[in-house]
Amino acid sequence: MKIGILGAGAIGGYFGGKLKAAGHDVAFVARGETLRVLGETGVTLIDAHAEPASTEVIKVPAAQTFAEVKKLLGGLDVAIIASKALPGNETFGSAEDREALQGIPVVTTHNSVEIPYLAAEEFGEENILAGVARVYATRLGPAQIKRNPGPLALAFGPLSANAPESLRRTGEELAAALKEAGASSKFHDAALVDVWSKAMFVTPTGTLGALADKPIGYLCQEIPGQLEAFMREVEAVGRALGVELPENVVEQTMEFARQQHPDSTSSMQRDIKEGLPNELDAQVGAIRRMGVKAGVATPLWDFAQEVLEAQLRTA
Repeated sequence: MKIGILGAGAIGGYFGGKLKAAGHDVAFVARGETLRVLGETGVTLIDAHAEPASTEVIKVPAAQTFAEVKKLLGGLDVAIIASKALPGNETFGSAEDREALQGIPVVTTHNSVEIPYLAAEEFGEENILAGVARVYATRLGPAQIKRNPGPLALAFGPLSANAPESLRRTGEELAAALKEAGASSKFHDAALVDVWSKAMFVTPTGTLGALADKPIGYLCQEIPGQLEAFMREVEAVGRALGVELPENVVEQTMEFARQQHPDSTSSMQRDIKEGLPNELDAQVGAIRRMGVKAGVATPLWDFAQEVLEAQLRTA
């Protein structure tokens, strides 16, 4: 497959490197120091999932725009959007990037319930594969990624059961390519359920963790009622938008949270604590905006975002 990837960070860099190593035509859209390192060295993948840890450096072509990537690869079968949804970032790249991607299947990977819907507005619902990445990976530096113990999976699917056959074929081919690359991948028709289910875990634990300045073990042991209440608001918004979440999705998510290492924290929580650019609006703001769209009140999320933004302003 000819695969273009926006972003060579923890998600894009790791999956992109593995896809290239498996023999697929891959190119990154990158800029600045990351683009320089990719050109001079390649993407460095450190795998600490198994003992002993291993390191491989993979040469992957890169360019500043998707238009250039299409020229490098001689076309493009699919684009994976793996940039982080941070303030000031253009989620789907520049205007030139967005123009180059018209008519091409686009895979979203963000920890935001809003991004698949925004992608559909930009590129057309018939071209969107809503994705969920599950991998404990850390960007150590430009084009240098470490995979920690845990899953390596990227699941995705269309926003509608009425998706065109061409999109389905592309999704199935990408899932097969990812499996060749050593990842657990799935093309399925419950993509939005997956997106909202992951958000129900990631966003409440990260947000409440930031408010309390505590890891997940504390949230589950000391204030489980508050954690569940945040999840219930996510559930209410998702259901109002027609997402067919499992009947016991909150109970399942609470149980999953209790199974995690008690000292775990989310990247958003760590970024907020360190005063770094963060996904607060992309995650929490997204739930609030989708709540407005669905006509569902989200008082806990309103409170959380306003308090955390005030803390960041006065830090």
